Amino acid sequence: MKSKRTRVSGAGATGGIWMMALLVSSAPAAADVFVDFGAQTSRVEARIANMEDTVETTESGVHFGIGASRRVGELNEFGARLELDMMGSDLFLAVRALDYRRHLSDRFSISGFLGAARLDLATPAYGYYLGGGLQLKEVMQNLDLNLDLRYGDKVARDNLLPTDPQGGSPDNFYDITGISLYLSYRF
Repeated sequence: MKSKRTRVSGAGATGGIWMMALLVSSAPAAADVFVDFGAQTSRVEARIANMEDTVETTESGVHFGIGASRRVGELNEFGARLELDMMGSDLFLAVRALDYRRHLSDRFSISGFLGAARLDLATPAYGYYLGGGLQLKEVMQNLDLNLDLRYGDKVARDNLLPTDPQGGSPDNFYDITGISLYLSYRF
């Protein structure tokens, strides 16, 4: 059973991020815009410049996202998304530059994504971001339930401040492994 959804049309309304999807399809441009709200927990493995051992911490907090996606054919959906997560007192900002979803049925889909991440520390750390997930569609009208596994690979921070560790590597590296459970509301 498909629900009626409001569509935003035109390249200007989607900010031009749908160029690849538009090139693949000859249909008029149309995208679903959505917001995500939920919770996340993440394990951070830090390799600090002058320390031999890895420092591990676990942080939990709020997950928020905003994005748009467009169906290409009956089973495929492409989009992009901006995510904000609170990891203790640090902000984790991620961009899903490629957010792919494969619809398995009217109720279930799987997803995979790739992009970049920024961990807001004393100076910011940047790195690659990827993951995958499951979606239960239409738990209520226009509301989907999502579970994602996420990984930030070698998110790097330069040691630039006088208070940063001296000696060893000029960078600190953070591997971020997380899980998020959230609701997506499609407009």
